[in-house]
Amino acid sequence: MGNQAHRPNGTLESNKMQLQTLDIGQTPIVPPAALPNSESYRSTVCLIGAKDAFHCSFDELGNYPVPEATERKSTGNVSYQPLPYAEFATATRSIFAEVLDAEPLTESYALARDGDQMFGKIVFPFRNDTRRGLSIALRSSYDQSISNQVAGGLDTFICANGMLNGEAMFSLRHTAEMPRRIVEHLRDMAGNAMQGARMLSERLDRWASVPMADDMFYAYAGILRGRGIITPTLQSKAIAYWNACTRGELHAEHGDRTLASGFQAVTGALHRAPPQRAFAQFGGADHITEALSHSGGSADTDIPAFTLNIVEV
Repeated sequence: MGNQAHRPNGTLESNKMQLQTLDIGQTPIVPPAALPNSESYRSTVCLIGAKDAFHCSFDELGNYPVPEATERKSTGNVSYQPLPYAEFATATRSIFAEVLDAEPLTESYALARDGDQMFGKIVFPFRNDTRRGLSIALRSSYDQSISNQVAGGLDTFICANGMLNGEAMFSLRHTAEMPRRIVEHLRDMAGNAMQGARMLSERLDRWASVPMADDMFYAYAGILRGRGIITPTLQSKAIAYWNACTRGELHAEHGDRTLASGFQAVTGALHRAPPQRAFAQFGGADHITEALSHSGGSADTDIPAFTLNIVEV
């Protein structure tokens, strides 16, 4: 690929699913999975916190023009190499399906800034667990505001909430070498995805054994707010989610007043996280919650500072 710019037209032929920018070799192209059921679809992927944000299907990702690659005048080398959203999603889905030897269960997307920002999530089976699924979150942009980023995580089937592994994220800028390197790193991440999901699942189970009274949850939400992990608006939404669950008005499974249910209330609120901050907020919530679990649920503990470490590759 060298320094030659790829100039995609922004669409994938739905019948052939051709990739014009990325080369995934002999990996079979896997067609998009179904949307989540209508009840949870609108909360499955964040609405990006923008007035013009909206959910969309995989097919609709191709409705937005991909910008032209740009070159440095001094050298003629590529300075900006765009990646069509649909290709990003297709390569991610196909590589993970091949490595995991499984078909995706659902996938969903949201766009903002008239299609210049994208956030998506693809969910695969996690072992034989009927409660949870292995998820891959991805985000990108056409206005260079967000690099091509991928994070591994875990989803629950009780609701649309999920958790992202702050230790399993990577980011690639839109450079000439991006098409080759992103495929390499997707394969590496897919190879480690099951281990990462297993760790997150065990963590959730452990958090479920830590009791959390109402006041403790309010303190927990306050810590997240004070540490800058969530905004005042997200804090209010998390508290409303917690109260609705504990009163039996939403998800009864999340009303048992445990640290795991507290975490679900926070991640439920994080569906409104903007894409620039979504990975940091999900990763930060995981970090703070894990620290609290080691104190037995007490807020009177020394919580290390959280630093998002998305590996720039």
